[in-house]
Amino acid sequence: MTTKNSPEPFYSLARRAGDTLYLSGFGPVDSNLTIVGANIEEQTIFTMDLMKAVLESEGATFDDVVRVNVFLLNMADRDGFNTAYLRYFSGRMPTRRLIGAGDLFKGILVEIDCIAYLGDQDQGRAR
Repeated sequence: MTTKNSPEPFYSLARRAGDTLYLSGFGPVDSNLTIVGANIEEQTIFTMDLMKAVLESEGATFDDVVRVNVFLLNMADRDGFNTAYLRYFSGRMPTRRLIGAGDLFKGILVEIDCIAYLGDQDQGRAR
């Protein structure tokens, strides 16, 4: 089991258990806790790029992601979110849950977590 440490002491950014990699909730917040992006598309791109970096640091890609949970501050942002989100996946999409959260850290517009399967690459990759 491996753990990618967070700057916060109460959670890990990523944790691998066997063939499964779990990423914590990521949002459009830089290392200074400043919100990055003025709209849902910009915030989604920043968030997905953060997640991509953590996935890659663990030897994974978005092709390995099998489950995504999305929390939107405002469900009216769904179309804009989907436009940005689709840039990161090809082929078969992971399963997904999209929730209108109403209250997210510092008023960010989106928070995303995911689960990736890193076992048999032919079985775990999205098709």
